[in-house]
Amino acid sequence: MSIIIVDDNADICGIVEYLLVTEGYKVRACTNPINIFEMVKQQKPKLIITDMMMSGLDGRDLVKKIKGDPQTSDIKIVMMSAIPNAEKMGKETGADDYIAKPFDSGDLLQKVKVFFP
Repeated sequence: MSIIIVDDNADICGIVEYLLVTEGYKVRACTNPINIFEMVKQQKPKLIITDMMMSGLDGRDLVKKIKGDPQTSDIKIVMMSAIPNAEKMGKETGADDYIAKPFDSGDLLQKVKVFFP
């Protein structure tokens, strides 16, 4: 079971990837959100962790498209953002959970563990 991280900020992708890999998760990072849909179809991850605001693709649109496709609708999605009130916006679009940026590594790992019992 794998996780895909989607963020146009390579530093954030690298940090999240490192945290999850050191905990034993299989992780792929995607810094070009335009490529995410092909990657999701190929990898069939259990979880996607995505930023809300990215150049080229809004994270809310990503959530709607993945949740709206019968082949990918069961994939869990955690949305990240530094925007105030983003949690409400993310959950309204269908995200399964939310984490505020900047995030505490322990909080992130707790959120992920919920989806990998």
